[in-house]
Order: sequence, then structure tokens, then C-alpha cells
Amino acid sequence: MTAAARMGPRYPVLDALRAVAILLVLARHWAVASQAAFGVVPGGPLAVLAANGWIGVDLFFVLSGFLIGSHFTGPRAAPFSRTAMLDFYRRRAFRTLPLYWGVILLCWLDAPFSSLAFVTHLLFLQDYLGSDVMVTLWSLAVEEKFYLATPALLFLLTRAGTRNACMLLALAMAALCWSMQADARGITPGDYVAFFWAVRAPFHHSVLGILTGVLVAVQHGASGTWRAPRSLFLLLAAPPLLLLMWRDWLGLGDWPTVCWIIALSSCLFALLVRCGLAVNCWRPAFGTVRPLRHIARLSYALYLVHYPLIGPATQVCRFLSGGAQQPPVPDSLLFLAIYGAMSWAAAWLLHVALERPFLLLRDRIAAA
Repeated sequence: MTAAARMGPRYPVLDALRAVAILLVLARHWAVASQAAFGVVPGGPLAVLAANGWIGVDLFFVLSGFLIGSHFTGPRAAPFSRTAMLDFYRRRAFRTLPLYWGVILLCWLDAPFSSLAFVTHLLFLQDYLGSDVMVTLWSLAVEEKFYLATPALLFLLTRAGTRNACMLLALAMAALCWSMQADARGITPGDYVAFFWAVRAPFHHSVLGILTGVLVAVQHGASGTWRAPRSLFLLLAAPPLLLLMWRDWLGLGDWPTVCWIIALSSCLFALLVRCGLAVNCWRPAFGTVRPLRHIARLSYALYLVHYPLIGPATQVCRFLSGGAQQPPVPDSLLFLAIYGAMSWAAAWLLHVALERPFLLLRDRIAAA
């Protein structure tokens, strides 16, 4: 069986959701920077949605969990073997490491950091030890740790049977929710930094979203022929959208509530992914939107480079406004345009210079 066949059919809806995830993350950091620089985040409910864009990382986790789980589960998956494991690690290494190391090198060239910080990021320990290079790199540490645990976990799940595997994953997710709640209750309300490094970032809590995606992969692998109408997908997209437009959850400073929002959002995203797969089973083109597809292709590079560009984008915005006192809303929207354009250009350059060549090399090696 070829590598392409093992990966199974391509689901355009996953690319669309991946694009939504990175847009949410970018919106969150624009909202925070706009509030700090101009004192306003225009948009009403859309401003609340932007403030809650941090939940886009959990959508990324769900999508990653599904794609990782699909490598070993379902009728198209490769038999669990040493060859399958090596293929999995080779694909993940070519996909994540060159671009990650390239961005770390660029950060070091811009502002050299300590040997401890270098080792921390080299070993993907920033979710526990913190990051003085780029705070957004915490999620990559979570995913890389999960890659190490993937073969043992999937070996257990594939031999447990679909029903038992789903039950084991559900129990693990419930235990993680309990652990998050227990730790969140001990953190001072409003102390976001303490909450972030104690509850949000560490692997043993953040893996909740990835396990939710693995659960989708196990269930989809057992019933991949289930079909659903587009209307059901749109109906299931409404609850997470309304949840994220309701109120600024981090702004509440109520950390147990935020933990429930993370868990609930992960489950809602999982339902959306599962339904999207079912729609693609009989409408293969569903989710094929060219702009979203392009955004999804650059999503990893965008995630890595967008955060350091907040400062330069703010400076360019102030320069274009002439330093004069302007109404805050136009300045904020100008900042959004500059920030988005700079992020897109930098991501495209990294994709062309680093990401795409290594992905092509990976495919050539797999074909050989």
C-alpha cells in the first residue's frame, strides 16, 4: 500500500477548519495588541470573538489528534508495525521540525537568548519551563510530546476494540478535566499568567484537545461510511460560534469556568470535525474554498511567525498615521491590515524557503 493510500482520502473540510483555527489565533493577538496600543477593539460581537480567539489552539489540537489517530486507525491505516511507526515519525519530523528550528534560529539572530532557553526549546520543554523566545511555541511542545506517546497509545487503542477505545479515551478526558479544575481553583482569580503556565500550557492538561481528536479518529475509522447533510454541519457550527461570541471568557478571570470552556469547545469542535468528515464522504468538494485552502496551507508558518510581528506592525501603523492623535477605531483597523499583510508575507516566505522543500523531500523519500 502506498503512502498516499495509507493516508486515505483528503477531506477539504479539515483544511477549512484549520484555516478558521489560525484566523482565530491571529484575531486574538490582534485584539490584545489593539487594546494595548489604541485602547479599542472594534466590532461588537466580532470583537468578543476575536478576544476568544485563543480557543483556536484547541481546534488545532482536535485536528491534530484526528490526523495523528488516523495514521493507525481505520480500514485505510497501515498495520501497526515498526515500519508504520518509522513512517509516522518521518512524516512528523519533516512536517514540523525544519520550520520550527528555522524560526528559532531567526529569533536568536534577532535577539540572542540564553543556552538554557535554547535547550528548553530544542527539547520542547517550554510548556513546563516557560518561553522567553516566543510564548506561542508552548503548543508545539504539547504536540511533540504527544508524538512520542502516540505509538503506545494507538497500539493499546487498536487492540481494545472501538467501543473500549472510545470508553478509555472518554475516561482519560474526564480525568484531565478534573485535574484542570482542581489546579484552576488554586489560582487567584484574574491572575492570567499563573493560570496560563499552571493549567493552560502544560502537556498533561492541554492534551485534552488532542485526545478528543483521537476519539474522532477511532470512531470515524470504525464507521467511515456515515454520511451527513451540509445543513447538519452548519447547525453544529452554531454552538461554538455563539459560545465564542457570548462573552470574553479570559476577561472574566474565573479560571474553573475557563477550563469548562476549553473542554466544551474541544467537544464541540470534535463534533464539527466528525460531521464534516461525514459530509465529505458523499460531497467530496464540501469545504473547498480557495482562500481557506491557501490559508490552511500556510497555517503552520503563520502560527510560527505572526506573534513576533506585532511590534513591527504597530510601529508601521504609527508611522503611517503620522504620529498624530487619530480616532482609535481607524488606527486599530489599519493595524489589522498591516499585521495581516506582514504575517502573510512572512509565512509565505518561510513556506517557500523552508517548509515546502522539506515536504517535497519527505514525499520523495516515501516514494523511494
